[in-house]
Amino acid sequence: MLRCNIDVTVALVNGVIHTVMGIYPTHISIKFDPIKVPCDIHRVTSKNLYIHSKKFPFLLSYAITIQKCQGLSLQTAIIDLLTNVFWDSMAYVALSRVHTINGFNLLLFDAFSVKVSNPCINEINRLKIKFRKKYLKSRRVKERERFK
Repeated sequence: MLRCNIDVTVALVNGVIHTVMGIYPTHISIKFDPIKVPCDIHRVTSKNLYIHSKKFPFLLSYAITIQKCQGLSLQTAIIDLLTNVFWDSMAYVALSRVHTINGFNLLLFDAFSVKVSNPCINEINRLKIKFRKKYLKSRRVKERERFK
């Protein structure tokens, strides 16, 4: 994860997720999610009253929180939904980050730990009632066409 703003015009900002492509003495080659080609990250200098240091402005992240992955589109993910699902729709956010059902590995799952908001349930029920006749009609038409 990047630890400082490098170029805000191309979304290289603090907190962006990346993949390390190569490590060299003077720089590190990193592929960031918003950019298709790897970028070279050079050391930054921090000066304090007593300390002078040079370091690369990123942090290795072997795991990220569900909040951090919100908005990302991932090829694969390992997801733990045992007991730490503490806000509404958190399981949905985690599971919907992955492109395909084969892309995620569910480590642990407890159905009682998954939370759904009441406004969401109310909206789903409202839409079911509103579109029920239309859905049933289109379903009957499809069944008739299938048996012709």
